[in-house]
Amino acid sequence: VPEGILRRASRDATTRFVKMSFAISAQATCARVTGGVAVRRNEGMKSSFSGARVVQKDVVKLARKQVATVAAVSVPEGVTIEKMGKDLLNTTYYPKGEDTDNSRKPWIVIDAAGLRLGRLSTLIATYLRGANVGSYSPSMNMGTYVVVINAEKVTVSGNKMTEKIYRRHETGRPGSMKEETFVKLQQRIPERIIEKAVKGMLPKNRMGREIFNQLKVYAGPEHPHAAQSPVDLTAEVKAKCYSSSQRK
Repeated sequence: VPEGILRRASRDATTRFVKMSFAISAQATCARVTGGVAVRRNEGMKSSFSGARVVQKDVVKLARKQVATVAAVSVPEGVTIEKMGKDLLNTTYYPKGEDTDNSRKPWIVIDAAGLRLGRLSTLIATYLRGANVGSYSPSMNMGTYVVVINAEKVTVSGNKMTEKIYRRHETGRPGSMKEETFVKLQQRIPERIIEKAVKGMLPKNRMGREIFNQLKVYAGPEHPHAAQSPVDLTAEVKAKCYSSSQRK
């Protein structure tokens, strides 16, 4: 008989012996240590254990990636599976469809007069995404509708009035690029400044485009959304926009 065949037969016999020994010892350990019931199902060389309720699992890896699981059983006296009820440990809340219904979203209004562009935009993006509420989930649209007025009076720090450049392509293709400073764009389309700043802080996907539609920016102090009864949060936004030394 060739030596390779004898070596392979010896290795296979050793593997079967290890599997059988572990199955017997695992079953005995489960019944002795945990005081539960262990059930062994023989499917070739595989063994599985089941009981009334699994509290912990001890996974032991064997050679050739063979894994056996010992399930510990712990059931109080007089309590059956039917009396346990729902799983109290799985309490993670996930938003439902009614939580993202646009008809139920609140409306807020913010007066941007004298506020810094960057700090204002971060707060607007936070309200739009709903990150200020306890039920926030990044994969769902949990935000509110935000109305911004007096966009023409928003300010920037330093020399950004003349040094901040906005670039655009008139044809949507490479070439024909137009450049415009902050002052010129504020005189021409003041709403565009806040819209571009906020849009850059939202997710770059379908949900981000949907959230961006909840932003309403107006250059003057008037807006056509009085029927939605928006709540004025200007005081709260000002308190968050300015540091203690900048508050007036």
